[in-house]
Amino acid sequence: MVIQFFPRTARGGSRPIASGGTSTVSRPKGLRVCCPKKPDWGLGHVLADDGGAKVTVFFLAGGKLTLNTTITELDLVTGEAARNPILDIAAQANWELADRNLYVIELRPEIFTQQETFLERNLHYIPGTKPCVYVGLTGHAPEERFREHLRGNHSARFVRRYGVRLLAELYGHFNPMPYALGQAMEPELARQLREQGYGVWQN
Repeated sequence: MVIQFFPRTARGGSRPIASGGTSTVSRPKGLRVCCPKKPDWGLGHVLADDGGAKVTVFFLAGGKLTLNTTITELDLVTGEAARNPILDIAAQANWELADRNLYVIELRPEIFTQQETFLERNLHYIPGTKPCVYVGLTGHAPEERFREHLRGNHSARFVRRYGVRLLAELYGHFNPMPYALGQAMEPELARQLREQGYGVWQN
């Protein structure tokens, strides 16, 4: 059986593998792809395939997903649009050592008016639209790391003073991941959330 990619014209640089009908690629591991029906997942790198219809893909915004390509349409992305240093790290990482977790903590809204450094990093933030958040990376479970912050154990000062709760819906789909990829994805997740309208702090 071959992996099927469904051709369509998608965003920036993605293209059909062939024109008309359904095209096939026998072993898609290592390819850069996007999902036209889930553009919010962003660019992805195929980490593995089972020789059949299933592929495992790490997406910049969608995280690590195992997909059935007879159900989920994927487009091949080539050229400049396929180049991404974070996905290069994901491709080279040892996923058997995936022991790092991203986490996002909601901060009380008064941080924006009380902390000048927070305001300076979020000049385009509109208070009241989306929460202020802290983005971090840990070798522990996010719940345990949050408790450590509140106890003052290697705590970020903004979390200790303004921390409210974890926002698992913003990070759970990424975890766990290898250390090197986590280091790259921590600022990347902060960037993504800031673009979405959050007020963000990341050390």
